[in-house]
Amino acid sequence: MAVKLTGHQIDVVLSTLDGWTQAGGSIKREYEFTDFISAAMFVAGVSLEAEKMNHHPNLCHSGVTVKVELTTKDVGGISELDLRLAKKMDGRARQLIEKV
Repeated sequence: MAVKLTGHQIDVVLSTLDGWTQAGGSIKREYEFTDFISAAMFVAGVSLEAEKMNHHPNLCHSGVTVKVELTTKDVGGISELDLRLAKKMDGRARQLIEKV
């Protein structure tokens, strides 16, 4: 089972992630891609990864923009699962953006 992180733990990890912010009991980020297909590929890849982790983000895909919100409902806040998935999302986005 995931463990809820403290404010200090979250701050430390967020300082290593680019573009992520804390919003109450979740972390959020917005990605902007060069085209709709890249954004859709990002959502598809992230969905598969999230399913493997059994940890499902809130995703909003609109045109070239994807908004993400991560929280761990089981612990009522942010856990290491959210931070691990955030790192995977950043890596996936970087791959798609660098292909352009």
